[in-house]
Amino acid sequence: MLEVIYQPQTQDRRIGTIFVQLGGTLRTEGSFVKRFNVRQIEAFRAIITLGSMTKAAESLGISQPAVSRLMVDFQEAVGFKLFRRSRGGAEPTEDARRLFELVDKFFVGLDEMNEEVRSIKALASGTVTIAAMGPYDNGLLPEIVARFREDYPDISIRLESQPQGRISEWVATRRADIGFVSLPISNGQVTVHELLTMPALCVMPAGHRLAEKTEIKAEDLADASFVSFPRGAPFRFETDSLFEKRGIDRRLRTEATTHEAVCNLVASGLGISIVSPFSPHLRRNPRLEFRPFLPAMPITLGMIADEETLSIAAQTFHAFVLKRAALLKDSLKTTAG
Repeated sequence: MLEVIYQPQTQDRRIGTIFVQLGGTLRTEGSFVKRFNVRQIEAFRAIITLGSMTKAAESLGISQPAVSRLMVDFQEAVGFKLFRRSRGGAEPTEDARRLFELVDKFFVGLDEMNEEVRSIKALASGTVTIAAMGPYDNGLLPEIVARFREDYPDISIRLESQPQGRISEWVATRRADIGFVSLPISNGQVTVHELLTMPALCVMPAGHRLAEKTEIKAEDLADASFVSFPRGAPFRFETDSLFEKRGIDRRLRTEATTHEAVCNLVASGLGISIVSPFSPHLRRNPRLEFRPFLPAMPITLGMIADEETLSIAAQTFHAFVLKRAALLKDSLKTTAG
């Protein structure tokens, strides 16, 4: 049903200001008039657009008497004359023409809304906002996004780089649809999916003496210059704990907040470090050497989301990532085997 709010300003300007909303009745200042329906509005629009009740009936797939009945009821509901007889058939009154302008805009809006609904369902539009940590938003994740865009070129992707502690907050408050973090996290407001687990890597400048080894043990880094993450970072805590338990001292003179920054400092000859394996673009740097580190320090990549609030576009990306992660797991198993 439609609701038309009619606010007459003068007797000569009978239509006044008319607002069309989804609702139920026609009402003027303080009074309620008879209900009318969308079918009556459709018939009214068709008659004026096509210039004849006969053509309107054909367009709507109903009989001409049915169109006439709709107009009688509609005219009674609005409370003023809509058509006058002429040689050419039913000619709209000036009031009807003014009402038609608003009705036509309303139907244009409906057409646009229907088109948008079709686009959303067909994944021809939509935006997915992703919050991710540095190792993911400039490493593995862009490759996943690129593959996704091949299949869904019309969905926009917005990637926000955020620290680990802020990502779950962004997802919980819907500033981001999906987040990528290192697990575990403590936030019961979001659903967590474990995607991949891989061991951290030891990174060193190209040509370093340890590059001759196929794997680097913690003992190999005794008294070595070591580029660390800041104190308070979970990965820094885990790394320091490992070396402390083994009684191995390192020279900790340089720090950086991201894995990429750490690798850049290492490439400049400032030391050795242990970094995430989820930054494949860093491993393409000819100034760096990467080796497996022992004992293994597994890093787990997780995806978080409030799945009940995801848009169709975000749901599609979420499912795509899970499928892609499963393929990567299988590939890693095959390589290991």
